[in-house]
Amino acid sequence: MNIEVLAFCGLAALVIIVFLMVYIRDIEVNKKLSIYEKSIEELNYQNHVLNKTLNELRSVEKKPEFDAQEFEKKIMNSVNEEIRKSVLPVVGSLKEIESIIQHFKDEQSTRIDRIESRTKEMSFVSSSPSSSNEKMIITHYSKGKSEAEIAKDLRIGIGEVDLVLKLANLK
Repeated sequence: MNIEVLAFCGLAALVIIVFLMVYIRDIEVNKKLSIYEKSIEELNYQNHVLNKTLNELRSVEKKPEFDAQEFEKKIMNSVNEEIRKSVLPVVGSLKEIESIIQHFKDEQSTRIDRIESRTKEMSFVSSSPSSSNEKMIITHYSKGKSEAEIAKDLRIGIGEVDLVLKLANLK
């Protein structure tokens, strides 16, 4: 029974450690996401300012040599270049983090499955026939049968009967 309790405590500790590791990893990812959100918000703000400036330029200047479409294309190219430089590496990093977390999760799931199967094996071993023999030996002894009679009835050795009775403090 002590082995089962220790195994259960070990399993519980492992599960707690896994959850803590996932929680810590989640906090780190959230911090990075927060930084990326701020970067994206800043880019959106800059885009808004540029669009506002562009609209003001369109309304103030109506010169024929000024090509608004060309200017808008330049701004869009500049914004797209900034996005490629800033956001795409972030997205790549997030995908990499996601795959690392998935790998970690799969690995921990495999470990938990192995621990569960070992726990089942241990519980199967602990419910062996010897525990039922012990109960029957004690029952027969309390009815007044001798060690030899008990051994003969249960088809086990006298030494085992003697040991069980000594461990049960009946002898």
